[in-house]
Amino acid sequence: MTQTPQTPAGWYPQGNVERWWDGNAWSEHTRPLGGQPQPTMQQPVYGSPQTYYPTEPPKQSHTGRNILIVIGVLFLLLVGGCVAAGVLITNKVNDVVNDDSPGGPNNPITIEPGEAFEVRDFDYAAGWSVEADASGVMAVKNLKVTNNRDEASRAIVDIKLYLNNEVLASANCNNGVDKIPEGVTVTLTCTSTATMPADYDKVTINDTI
Repeated sequence: MTQTPQTPAGWYPQGNVERWWDGNAWSEHTRPLGGQPQPTMQQPVYGSPQTYYPTEPPKQSHTGRNILIVIGVLFLLLVGGCVAAGVLITNKVNDVVNDDSPGGPNNPITIEPGEAFEVRDFDYAAGWSVEADASGVMAVKNLKVTNNRDEASRAIVDIKLYLNNEVLASANCNNGVDKIPEGVTVTLTCTSTATMPADYDKVTINDTI
């Protein structure tokens, strides 16, 4: 009896694809005609060639890192702004503390009641007075000032009464919250809680800012 020769294992056309013949039966593995085997989730027949496909590494998310960078930048801006503001405030305080100009915060000038005088380009008109009000408290009246500075500015001054270089009473005079425009004259409002002394030998004035 003649034995029928066995078909060797291999890829053979079947319709519009090629299917793998393992030498005994058809497998589930197919590929395009003349192409490479199609990937399949089934375990290939023992001894058939296996194709390995490299997998892409998982993409890393940088959201957390980006948030930290933004927070860091904002923190640096905030710190830088605070430092700059602190420097400006410190410089302003130093200017006031170290201001020894005549009539400045640290150098009061002597004035005569009723007479005109000038303090750092603020011109005060004649006709003002220092006297006791109805309750005996120190009162500065009709103190008019003209701003001859190069910019709008507020007038905030202290007027003190001395006897033998001892301060007996003082009053604070200002024009309110608004700045006085250049060339404009205003009457300052003066307030005091000190009792008007019966006698004094010197009157001074100085800017407080």
